[in-house]
Amino acid sequence: MRRSLHVWAILFACLLTAPFADAANAPPSAEAFGAIPQTDDAVLSPDGNTLAWNVTTGTQQKIVVFDVTTGKDKRVQPIEAAAKLRGLHWSDDETLLVELSMPDPHSNGETRYEFFRWIALNVNSGATANLLMAGGGHRTQVTGATLLATHTPKPKTVIMSTFDWDASEQRMETGTHLGGHRRDSGWTWNLYEVDTRTGRGKLAEQGTQFTTAWAIDRDGNALAREEWNPEGNVCSILAKRGLGWHEIFHQEKIDPPEIFGMSADGTTLMALTSLGEGNAKLVAIPLDGSTPRVLLQDPERDVEQVSRDSFTLLPQVAVLGGAQPKYYWLDAQEEKRFGAVAKAFPGKQVWLYGESQDRQRVITYVYGPAVPASFYLVDFKTHKADIIGEKYPGLAGATLGQVNVISYKARDGTEIPAYLTLPAGTEGKNLPLVVLPHGGPESRDSPTFDWWAQFLATRGYAVLQPQFRGSTGFGDAFRLAGRLQWGGLMQDDVTDGVRFLTSQGIADPRRVCIVGASYGGYAALAGAAFTPDLYACAVSVNGISDLPELVRWLEQHSGAESNAVGYWRESIGSHLEPMQAHSPRNAADRVRASVLIMYSSNDTVVPPSQSQEMARTLTQAGRSVKLVKLEGDDHWLSNGQTRTQMLKELETFLAAQLH
Repeated sequence: MRRSLHVWAILFACLLTAPFADAANAPPSAEAFGAIPQTDDAVLSPDGNTLAWNVTTGTQQKIVVFDVTTGKDKRVQPIEAAAKLRGLHWSDDETLLVELSMPDPHSNGETRYEFFRWIALNVNSGATANLLMAGGGHRTQVTGATLLATHTPKPKTVIMSTFDWDASEQRMETGTHLGGHRRDSGWTWNLYEVDTRTGRGKLAEQGTQFTTAWAIDRDGNALAREEWNPEGNVCSILAKRGLGWHEIFHQEKIDPPEIFGMSADGTTLMALTSLGEGNAKLVAIPLDGSTPRVLLQDPERDVEQVSRDSFTLLPQVAVLGGAQPKYYWLDAQEEKRFGAVAKAFPGKQVWLYGESQDRQRVITYVYGPAVPASFYLVDFKTHKADIIGEKYPGLAGATLGQVNVISYKARDGTEIPAYLTLPAGTEGKNLPLVVLPHGGPESRDSPTFDWWAQFLATRGYAVLQPQFRGSTGFGDAFRLAGRLQWGGLMQDDVTDGVRFLTSQGIADPRRVCIVGASYGGYAALAGAAFTPDLYACAVSVNGISDLPELVRWLEQHSGAESNAVGYWRESIGSHLEPMQAHSPRNAADRVRASVLIMYSSNDTVVPPSQSQEMARTLTQAGRSVKLVKLEGDDHWLSNGQTRTQMLKELETFLAAQLH
């Protein structure tokens, strides 16, 4: 590798003492924050001798394959300009799996879908194969295949699930069937064995029109499948027994469990579910259909995620939610390895990102609230670590904002967790405030490095990230309280956070702006429309302004009976009058704040018309609004140039409105 190996203690000391010239007078540039992370994925081959990671410089992306034993590059693989790298995995010691996405323009020039693909790269020969795109399986090109197992007993074989079209499953609709043709559709979610040399898929198991997920055993065989019917919100899990399927779990009016594999003894299916009450739990569902057993639960936190061993598929560690997420170890040996690595990075957050099959080499992800993440290769035999890559090398040594975990009471007395980032060197009094609600809305922020919040803090703004009801990680009741509350309870929680900070003297009530993307963009527009006296300005990036129109677009885009539309109707609603009442576009004449609206031309999640029509309506109402097009970018702002453009527009706008 290009940097010499260091003993852990020496390496960490270097990190602590890295200088940053004139940080107080010259904050890092918008380009430094807006750049796509230079390295945001790194993976280690099963034998531990080969590394692969991505490098992004400007608009150029490449994959570096590095021989650990010789210290030399094995291959540098460029990525085509139109594609975006989404993930890396090793299948075997010479086969690297690469996930890419690219926009699929309609004949009229509109980008309707972002298509995701898996490619197998032989790092020795350079040969590539598009997985599930060759004949013999996967007869229609669809997006979003799921990689379920990268290491199987069968050489050069991975297990994937995907939508597939079978004309034999297409039937005429009758009056007893669901409208929208879901029950009668030829689309089914199937399980495949895929040859990484040819890309060809062999059908392993046929799903149904209602299949949403598969679980497999350690040999790659089907263990169970999950079925979800949006009509009545009915979920069932069926286990494979011989040639047949038998229901082992059935529940109504709850969100479907997340199933992910079998227990060590092979008798139960592991899943994350609330079981209809309390928080999300780690649950064992017996394959014989007997009563599920709770393996791990917390009275105040969701079990948000379970990380599994990629070789055995057994769970290693659970991540518990809350304002300060924490780990619960399910594998004692893995916990011991984690403890040894964490000692080398005191004061930092550490995640074991990947490891060799013999556990002697691990990739460690090191990060912190004010420390951009880096990847390290740790060798337990030599007790040395080497840096692989940094996400934001342009921010190395920069003085960034101080992130504080806080909470405040909503108007009904509910405690709302939040993160408050204060500019470095300030006393935290009478500051201009940017409120930054997250997207989703069923998502969350975490006390980790946030490029957007830190950019704002370096410009002198306090940044509030409220975890309003509807956010994940704080229990099912907290999350579900946000359903049907767009512009209602969720918005009130954001409003109450602003009022709390102004009452504490932290924020200047005359200098408050609400800024957000996606659902956060909706919250920004709703804040300006429904609480017009609270904000001096509002900024929406790829935000939503018209709820009924969004639902109509989703039905056209995904199908009226699709899982996506079923979820969004649960979230937004299906009754026209309340959706209209909570649409900021319909309250444009109430807006007093100056508004900046930015949208990505290739957004396939929220149509650009949501931004365009809001700007047009504000203009017709005589309100101050600026509309900015982020040419060629997607919903997630995957382009560094347009991400930087967004930050510069935001910086100029805030300076004019809050100073």
